[in-house]
Amino acid sequence: MARFTAASRIGLVAGMKFVLTRPGCPHPAARILVWCAWAVAVERAAVPQLSFLAAVLATVFLFAPARHEAWRLLRRTRWLMAVLLITYAYTLPGTPLWPSLEWASPTMEGLLQGTLRVSRLALMIIGLAVLLASTSRTRLIYGLYGLARPLTWLGFDRRAFAVRLGLTLDYVEHAPKPARWLDALRAPLPDDAGPATYTLHTEYWQACDSAAILAGLLGVWIVLV
Repeated sequence: MARFTAASRIGLVAGMKFVLTRPGCPHPAARILVWCAWAVAVERAAVPQLSFLAAVLATVFLFAPARHEAWRLLRRTRWLMAVLLITYAYTLPGTPLWPSLEWASPTMEGLLQGTLRVSRLALMIIGLAVLLASTSRTRLIYGLYGLARPLTWLGFDRRAFAVRLGLTLDYVEHAPKPARWLDALRAPLPDDAGPATYTLHTEYWQACDSAAILAGLLGVWIVLV
């Protein structure tokens, strides 16, 4: 992860201002990587292990911030889950659920596979809700900024990416919400250019961050074996 010397604790580079703050644990980049490990474990887990992961994740709903974020994300993806379930139910061959309907009947195998796919997606989304509820937006952006460092070798401008992402999210949050989605498409863009800089709070990588990564990898290994 990026480290800044005392002389560059506050530096203005390409429209971005870095401010060194007291590091939190885990590091935002470590949190993102742990969620990636969680997604891999959920995707590759067999049904018994998946049931165990679901039981562990159910404890999230005991905490109000994570519970509210989880319900919000699940509501926004409900139509995607419905389409996935219907697609699996009607495209996978197998035993018709209602033989009298013939071709118009979903298959039992398709429903089972569709339910399993939707369950995996829901567990990934709830895990993402935990990440969003426990990590501020600026920390998440800094985590993505740090993880994008290898891409700079390919010419990727991670500073511009972080600035644009942060300003876009700020605009989406504070922009007035029209009554209809067509009104949002027809609304003119604002004349003001917004703030000239975007501030990110930098954090040092600590031993607990490495421990979190190792724990995530260990969890994936346990699920896969």
